[in-house]
Amino acid sequence: MSGNHYNGKAPLVFSVIEDLRRKGYNQTEIAEMHGVTRQAVSWHKQQYGGHLTPRQVVNKAWPWKTTNEHGKSTLYQRMRDHGEYMATGGKDMSDNKLGRLRSFYQMLRDDNVVVEFDPTLPPEPGVSPYGGFALRKRKKSDADMLIRVNEYTELTEQGEMIWRFPPVDP
Repeated sequence: MSGNHYNGKAPLVFSVIEDLRRKGYNQTEIAEMHGVTRQAVSWHKQQYGGHLTPRQVVNKAWPWKTTNEHGKSTLYQRMRDHGEYMATGGKDMSDNKLGRLRSFYQMLRDDNVVVEFDPTLPPEPGVSPYGGFALRKRKKSDADMLIRVNEYTELTEQGEMIWRFPPVDP
């Protein structure tokens, strides 16, 4: 596996949290094992312990007001897949979807770009057939986010955790 391996930590998923809790670890210890904050562990427990599906979690934290037409954009689809990966660590995701996601992360890194959403953007062949999405050169202010935060972006606390490069690539 290539990509970002922050301190060799595995991605945080609810099933792992629950397994570690059963083994006697507390939230702080689990957070340290995964290189995340205690709040991230708590958030996963609240989201998945409350029986939201990974797709529901992603939809709640979706950073933009998009239409069905926007959903036909490859960038939209990869961002949706990314959200699912961040929510599950890749569990139950197809090899095909994980492969597309690996290629997506590699393209973002190689081209040093982020995804921007602006509903006024015109269609761009191969990127956004109905407009709204574009790839933009990464700025220092983008940090490790996959997206460009602009006036059309509503970033929730959960979104802050979801819409950045994963700790470990699929």
